[in-house]
Amino acid sequence: MHSRLAVLIVADLVDYSRLMGEDEALAIGTIRELKNKHLEPPMVERGGEILKRMGDGWIIAFSSVPAATQCAMEVQNKLVAHPVIKLRMGVHIGEIMEDDNDFYGAGVNLATRLQAEAPPGGILISQDLYRQLTGDLAKAYSDAGSFKLKNISPPVNGYQWRPEMGQSANVGEVPTIFVEPFAFAPDNGETDAATGDLRDQLILGLSKRTGVRILDGAAGNANESVYVLRGRLRISGIRGRLNIALIDRENGGTVWNQVYEGDTSDIISFCDELIEKSVADLRFQINAFDDNRKAHLPDDQLSVSELRSRAASNFFKCTMDSWEHARKLLSRALRLNSTDPMALAMRANATALLASARFEPIDEKQIEHLASDLNQAVEIAPRSDYVFTVRSYFKTSTIRDASGAMQDAERALSLNSSYHVAYFSRGMANMLVGNLGNGISDFEKAISLSETDRFLPGRLFGLSIAYYLAKRPQEANDTIDRAIQLRPSERSYYVLKSMICRSTGDYAGGNNAESKASHLPKVPSVLAPRPSLPEDKTDFVNQLSPN
Repeated sequence: MHSRLAVLIVADLVDYSRLMGEDEALAIGTIRELKNKHLEPPMVERGGEILKRMGDGWIIAFSSVPAATQCAMEVQNKLVAHPVIKLRMGVHIGEIMEDDNDFYGAGVNLATRLQAEAPPGGILISQDLYRQLTGDLAKAYSDAGSFKLKNISPPVNGYQWRPEMGQSANVGEVPTIFVEPFAFAPDNGETDAATGDLRDQLILGLSKRTGVRILDGAAGNANESVYVLRGRLRISGIRGRLNIALIDRENGGTVWNQVYEGDTSDIISFCDELIEKSVADLRFQINAFDDNRKAHLPDDQLSVSELRSRAASNFFKCTMDSWEHARKLLSRALRLNSTDPMALAMRANATALLASARFEPIDEKQIEHLASDLNQAVEIAPRSDYVFTVRSYFKTSTIRDASGAMQDAERALSLNSSYHVAYFSRGMANMLVGNLGNGISDFEKAISLSETDRFLPGRLFGLSIAYYLAKRPQEANDTIDRAIQLRPSERSYYVLKSMICRSTGDYAGGNNAESKASHLPKVPSVLAPRPSLPEDKTDFVNQLSPN
């Protein structure tokens, strides 16, 4: 056995399985066309060695970094207009070991995982390879962010290229946030220390999220960023106020801003509480606007991570149509990488919530598929708060397993104590077994951490139901009024208000709410899904149904 350093290209034909199912002769002919014309001849001509053919995939080795990257780009450029062929390529430089039968090495595995994350028609290269590029070749690739690749630790930084990047080098670039030093007042040592602690913890919390890169203003360059995060802490007596703003660096416009206030008599608790809220808010804001940088690209040109990002943006539109589109995007992502844990969890989330919004059951076969997908996602991403939260929601809303849902929500909160969706999921599990007090506490905590969340009306709807069932009508009424103020077109909100008013003898208020409900269409809504409650509350649940 001997070893050598090589630039490894792993190429794969997009949607080959679907093509085989639709037209086997065309699929076989496409592979031959790649082998005889578009892929192997130019690669070999440039010095590439065909190490392995794998049905619809190839592993090719080069001894030259420029030759490998230039050849890969030329092949992809020539295939842009092809009606059938669309390749994904992953490229990495690493050591391979060979014997008479096969070749081995971690580099092959890494290149294969990068290929699974590459955009159709594009190339994704490792940071190790990117560091070997110079001049125009280096400029052609944009930062694609950090990837948690299967069976590879730690996360890998990738750099991406697709043909249209020749015109705009920033297309598809991962959003980068430059965190400036925070201002503070009064100018004393205690406020200075509190401000520094807040900023450091904020950077740490945001850095845990993939799909975004955080630059510390103390060491980075703002000119390399897409957004600038500014903060100012002011303390007066025992009250503190933190103002955070996210700025579009190019045009100076404010993308998002929020003010947080609290009691500073215990400065450590004050800082911990503000970090919980601000990290949760920023996490959702980033998800919501992350698709803007590639909005012009059609769905079929997006990579797995880009499809997830577009799906997340559709989630935040909070309509049935946007969630249906998100589910289709995630199915496309899973055709590109069937084991992507986030896509598996997100698609399960969409399927379960859409069924709850329609007040319709999911058939047993689909339930089995969803359970399998979520179990697989947990096994691949055991440190993801989102994956455990989705499985918790699925267990509550779909299979009514309150104990399992509680365990998953607890696991999510052990991973991220500020993840408000996990609090809401735990609240749902408590409601399912009639534990109204704990359900209310969890819902209240979720809402306190998510005042800027676009799903806030739906969370208020759930809390109002909990107050109503706990015979706390005034709080139920105040809460549903907040939901109505944010979402006045939701019929179910007025139906619930009518029930609340009548429970207190306010029949005029109940009739008014019922009249408003009667003028709104009976349509399902992701912001008014079926509540998960004990069996003896079925009649109450049915009154909220859009059917």
